[in-house]
Formats: sequence, structure tokens, C-alpha cells
Amino acid sequence: MQVVRKNADALNITIELTLEPSDYSAKFESEIKKHKTQSQIKGFRKGMTPASVIKKMYGKSILSDIINDSLQEKLFAYLDENKINYLGQPLPNRDENFVFNLDVNNLQEYKFSFDLGLAPTLEVSGVSSSDKYDCFDISVPNDTVDEEFTTMRRRNGKRVEVSNDIQNMDMLKLDAEELDGNTIKDGGWKTSFTVLVDIIHDQDVKKEILTKKLGDSINFDIYKLEDKDAAHIDKYLLKRPEDIEVGNMFTAKISEVSRIELAEMDEAFFQSFGDESVTDEASAKALIAKDIKSYYDNQALQFMYRAIMDALLEKNQVDLPEQFLRKYLKETNENVSDEVLNDEFDAFVKNLRWSLIKSQLAKEYSIEVGEEDLKKHFLNSVMSYFRNYGNMDYSMISQTVDRLMKDKEQVNKAYEEILADKLFLRIGEIVQKNKIEIGLNEFTEKVKELNAKINNF
Repeated sequence: MQVVRKNADALNITIELTLEPSDYSAKFESEIKKHKTQSQIKGFRKGMTPASVIKKMYGKSILSDIINDSLQEKLFAYLDENKINYLGQPLPNRDENFVFNLDVNNLQEYKFSFDLGLAPTLEVSGVSSSDKYDCFDISVPNDTVDEEFTTMRRRNGKRVEVSNDIQNMDMLKLDAEELDGNTIKDGGWKTSFTVLVDIIHDQDVKKEILTKKLGDSINFDIYKLEDKDAAHIDKYLLKRPEDIEVGNMFTAKISEVSRIELAEMDEAFFQSFGDESVTDEASAKALIAKDIKSYYDNQALQFMYRAIMDALLEKNQVDLPEQFLRKYLKETNENVSDEVLNDEFDAFVKNLRWSLIKSQLAKEYSIEVGEEDLKKHFLNSVMSYFRNYGNMDYSMISQTVDRLMKDKEQVNKAYEEILADKLFLRIGEIVQKNKIEIGLNEFTEKVKELNAKINNF
């Protein structure tokens, strides 16, 4: 086989391959003999069908498969041997490749042409001991610690029924009837449901409920009661069949009020923290403050890592074969319209540039992701999921991890996440961190702004 490389420019090349009969004839004849041995065609005994008949019936299909396999094998062997770092996949040149007239009795020479977009050579700047990045040091207010402590008491408390004034965290049972104007509709829809006062979306209704007590009634638009779509309201509040129409306005009697009675601050409560250092309110709040601080320190690191990523993208302008990439995306996603491609292309290019920078740095720092890293990643993820549902069936956990390890898409996604985590950890050891003290509310706003920026890109 003859292989010729043609450089269109620094990032685009064409590979021309000439497949000669000597490259595939032996395999073709071998496949014909195999079919001859296995085929049983009417008029011939099994294994005695003439090769000419086999070629006439199956030859073109066999030859097409062999040429395609030989072509793929030779092409990728050439790319590997010459260490050609390309993006996506080689694309057949539609202008030069043509429909071949396969002659099974007179094997021919065939020429093919493939276009490739090359990955650029990078020297990444922005990661050194002289580079400095802001890292927020978040102060956790006492109110946040107090709120979490109260949440812990509520989580360990018990629900009791009450008949006095209604509070924000109370659970109400409402017996509701459909209204026709200001009166109960004759034959109208009736329903009963529970709702937490704190999540009532209609603020006017919420304020009015907080002035009520057990046995009182209140009117409301049921579709505005919670911040949910109509399908949720129909299913969980109205509980109505699809073929029944109901109005929006209802009146409801408050038939039950219950609230969580906070747990007593006794030995059993403090033991629920799972830490021997917790013996009283002060030590419990100290542990809570430590945990909250640790959580937000990690959030601050993630925020800094995002800033580093943005800085590296800005400092390292990565040239890409964009025309080739558009063609590649179009040909490998047949159902994607030109409009969608144009809308999403910038985001694709940005992600690709970051992927190239990330890969280059990982290579420089000898960062690798092995099978054990992937297993650990999946194990932690699956255990966390099962723990949320109170199910720690280790046999099922193991089976789920094994299934994920065989899912190519999941493995690729996990690989990228693990690689990024390892890389940022290494970068964090190299660069300088400029500590900036910041309040929790101010940091939360910065995170919201960053998320909005990312989502709107």
C-alpha cells in the first residue's frame, strides 16, 4: 500500500492511500474458499460449489468488506506509526472518493483520500509558582451554625399534633372543596392533601394561613399553592382523573396541624452526631461550624479552579481547524441542523480547547487515570446514592459498579472528571493562592453569578 501525506496548512492534512491487489488478494481468496466450504447451494453438494459461483453470488460483498477492513487497518497503523495527533476521526474526502466498480475476477488498484484536522502543539502558560489566583476564605456566621443546629434537633425530634397558632414549619392537612364564585360548587371536586406551610408559593395565602388555627378555613387558587406545574397539582393535590375538569379556586378546612417537636438536648441527641467530642451544645455547634467551614472551603477551591480554567483559556489561545470540525460534527451528527450547529459550535470549541490544555498539562505532570481510580469513583457515587435511600445492599452496589465500568459513555465521563480533579489538585500545589476573606452571603452571590455565566454561555 502506498500512503501519501499532503499538508493543506499547519492544522489540516489529507492522507491518500493506494490499495493494491497484493494488499488484499490473499485474504479475498481465503474468504472465497471459506464460503465455498460452508455454503450449500442448490444444485451443488456442500463444499463443492465452484469458486466462480461463490464469487458471482457473494464476491462483491466479501471484497467490499475486505477492502474496508484493510483500508481502516492501514490508515490507523500509519497514523499511529507517525504519531499524528488528530481531532475527531479521519473523514473520507467526498470530492475524491467515488463509487468503485468492484471486479471480483480482475482485482484492481483503489485510491482513497481522507481529510484530518490536527491537534495543535501546546506550551501552556499560567501554571507556575509565580502565577497567583484568588482563593476565598469564607467566614461562616453564627446564625448559619444556629440554623443547622436547630435542623439537627428537628431531624431528631418527633411530630406532634397542635391546635394553637400555625407556624412556618408546620404540616397542614387540608380538606378542600371546589368553589363556584364565593360558594361551594354543587357537585364540585373534593380532595384532601397535606402541605408544609414553608413551601406554600402564594405569599398572600401563606401570610393568611399563619393567622389561622386548627378548624379554620381558607380560600386559594390550588394551582398557585405550590411552585409546581399543573401535572404535579393534578396528581398530588387534586388527585383527579384526566377526564374530569375542575376549576382553580378552592376552599379548605384546616383539619390537622402537626409540627416537629425539637429533640431534647440530652445524651441521645448528642450521640446522634457520631463524634465522641460532642457532649453538649457548644461542642455540637463547634463540630457543625467545622463541617460547614470545610464544605465552603471546598466550594472556594472549586471556584478558584474555575477561575484558573478561564484564565488558562484566555492566556493560551489554541488554534483549531474549525472548518474541519464543523464538517466532522455535521457528518457524525446527521440530524443536527446548520442552525443548531452554529448555535452550539462556540461552546464545543471552548470545551475542546480546554480538553487539549487539560491533556497537555496532565501529560506534563504525568497524571494518569487508572482502572482503580474509575472503580473508586463509581463506588463512592453509587454508595452515596444508595445511602440517600437507606439501602446499603453491598451486593447490589457491587453489581451497579460493575455495570457502570462496562458503560463506555459513563467511563469516559468519569475519566474526564477524575482527570480534572487530579489536575486541579496538582495545579493548586504549584500556583500561589491569594487568600481573600469574604462573608458567606457575598460568596453565595458570586457562585450564583458564576453559574449564570456558565449557563448562558
